[in-house]
Amino acid sequence: MKFTDLVDKFRGDLEEAGAAVLIASRGPRPAHLRVLTEAGSHDCLVYLWTITHGGGPARPADEWRVQMTLGDPKVILLPPRQVTILGGWSPEFGVYAFWDAGCHGGQVSHSPSLQIRAGTLAEAARSRVMTEHRDVTAGRECMVAVTPDSLLWYVQEGRAIHRVAEDVLVHVPRLMDASVAEEAHLVEEAEGYVERARRHELVQLMRPWRDATFRKRVLDAYGNRCAVCRTSLRLVDAAHIVPVTEPDASDEVANGVALCRLHHGAYDMALLGVMEDYSVEVNQRVARQLQVAGRADGLQSFRDALPGRIVVPDRRALRPNPRNLARGLEVRGWPRPHTP
Repeated sequence: MKFTDLVDKFRGDLEEAGAAVLIASRGPRPAHLRVLTEAGSHDCLVYLWTITHGGGPARPADEWRVQMTLGDPKVILLPPRQVTILGGWSPEFGVYAFWDAGCHGGQVSHSPSLQIRAGTLAEAARSRVMTEHRDVTAGRECMVAVTPDSLLWYVQEGRAIHRVAEDVLVHVPRLMDASVAEEAHLVEEAEGYVERARRHELVQLMRPWRDATFRKRVLDAYGNRCAVCRTSLRLVDAAHIVPVTEPDASDEVANGVALCRLHHGAYDMALLGVMEDYSVEVNQRVARQLQVAGRADGLQSFRDALPGRIVVPDRRALRPNPRNLARGLEVRGWPRPHTP
C-alpha cells in the first residue's frame, strides 16, 4: 500500500473507534496527525509501512517485517511534545504492529528492516492484542500488535506499554476480560511492593483497552444506533449498565447498551432508566431535583420523545441482561421497587 493509503486507513480506524483525527500532512513520512478524544488530544508523527513476509532463505521462516524507507531526513524523529508512532499494517493478518520508537529514534536509514514473528501477528488477530520482545542495540524492545478496534488504545497508551517489563506483560491475557475483583486479586497476589506496583500499572493500562473493545462490540450489536432514539451520526457511546467501578461489573455485551450522548448522560445521572423488561422511564426524583434547581428546561420534550422500550439486538445473548439492568438501577439510586 502507498503511504498515503496507509495514513487514510489509520485515520479511518481511529475515527471508527470514536476519535476525531486532524491531518496536518499525509506525506512524505512521517504524517502529522492530531487525535482528539474526550480524554484529551495526542499530536502524532506517524511512520507506517506495509508488513510483508521476506528476508530470503537466510532469515527465519516465520519472520515478517517492514522495510524502513525514509525520505529527508533519513531518521526517526522523536520530538518531545509529540508521540512518534513506528509501525506497519499487515493485510494478511488484519493487524497493525508497532515497534518502540525510542529504540530506533535518530537511526539513519539505509533501508533497514524491523522484524516481528508471524505467531505474534496471528495471536493478535485472534485476541486483539499481543506483545513480543526482542534484543536490539538499545536493549530489550517490546513490539505490540493490535487489531484495528484496539488502535486508539495503542495511540493513547502505546508509549507506556512499550516500557512495561516483559515478565509483567505475561498477565495481559488474564486482564482481557477481568472484573474489578479479578484485577485486585492479580495485584494482591504479587510478591513485594515493586511487583505490586508493576502489576497495578498494567491494570491501569489494560482498562482503556477493555473499554475500547467493549465499545466496538456493543456498537456492532446495536448497529451503531442509540437504543432509545435510534440516532447514529457517530454520536453513540457504549454505556456500561453495571458501572465498571462496581466489583460485579463486566465487559460483556450483555452489560452494555448503545446510547447517544444525550441519553447516555441521562442514564448515568439516573434521569433515564431502562427497566428489566426493557421499558424506559424517567426518574421522578431526579426530575424534581432539576426543577428545584431551575435546570429543567427541555424536560417535557425529553420525556415526550422517549419510546416505550429500547430497541435491543436480535441475538438474545447480546441483549441487556435483566439482572444487570436491575443492578444498574440500584447502583444509580433508583427507588426499589422503582416508581414511574
